[in-house]
Amino acid sequence: MSTGKEDPPKWKNNACSPVLFFVDDLSNRWVDDNRDGIIRSEGDYGFLGNEQDGAISYLEREILSENPAVKVTFFAVVDSMSPPNETAREICHSYPMNENEEKREFFRNLQSKPEYELAYHGLNHGMPGETTDEFTHEWETFQSAEEAVDNIEKGINIFKDTVGTAPSGGKYCGYRSNDLSDESVDATGFDWWCRFYNNAAVNGFADVNYSGEDSNPTTAFDIKHFGLNGVIDIPTTVSGRLLCNVLKRQNGIRGFLKRYFKPLLLWWKLREIRYLLKHNLVISIQEHISPVRGDGKRQRMNIRDDRDSLRTILKYLKRKNVWYCTGSELAEWINKKSKL
Repeated sequence: MSTGKEDPPKWKNNACSPVLFFVDDLSNRWVDDNRDGIIRSEGDYGFLGNEQDGAISYLEREILSENPAVKVTFFAVVDSMSPPNETAREICHSYPMNENEEKREFFRNLQSKPEYELAYHGLNHGMPGETTDEFTHEWETFQSAEEAVDNIEKGINIFKDTVGTAPSGGKYCGYRSNDLSDESVDATGFDWWCRFYNNAAVNGFADVNYSGEDSNPTTAFDIKHFGLNGVIDIPTTVSGRLLCNVLKRQNGIRGFLKRYFKPLLLWWKLREIRYLLKHNLVISIQEHISPVRGDGKRQRMNIRDDRDSLRTILKYLKRKNVWYCTGSELAEWINKKSKL
């Protein structure tokens, strides 16, 4: 028998999908890739703060200025971020986010803006080895849930000392975890978490500690819960470099054909986002704040190399019925809806 009470919509404002913009590895760090002691724009992870050459200014100027409705969840490494390998220590200049009052003010100011949110991305991001391939991401280093909890609590204290509040959510470093990891997140009071790069599972990537076990897009790209406290598991569903190959300029006959068929190629690549909209699934766009790694390799997915791809994705979404939100706003809506 009907009670006359309508069920709330799946998403706020009755949107087809929520849209989240995830940017990893914000930290008080810069990388001297030229080994000359000069801080360059591309090597900034947040050390330059609001300076014109800094990563935040680039993001605001080149991407967000055209998309003022978009909200960004920055995943912050709170202490000195580890280099990718031991050799890279001399060029990776990294410090705690509460290094001094100037740094505190920068991160506190980001957190206070309604279009931004800082989330937790580890104490140091992991343990470097002799080579980058031997790097162990932070939650893979813990031998017990208690060890992980102690580490998280140290990080939360730095976060609180910096911005004044504890983080509501976070993400595993490199989307890597072990059998003990979820227990530690559940025990330390987080409302939400990003556990996997779910897009990879749907596209056939076999490493379940990175992409998760769920390869069905209608469930992998939707909200789940885990732990005794029902931590909200927000999936990662879209690569910021989705359209890079289509938009990359080429010369010769191949370049001519790409330009000629560009509308069709874009339409085909955007089918991933159309699927998410059609099935009322989460649209969460993954990026990194810097293209520079300490081992000399280019960081895959970054806001600079993927600028045109991001602009095109966000321009496409402007015409859709979507709800732009942070991770915490999404979690708040889900918790509120569950109580109705």
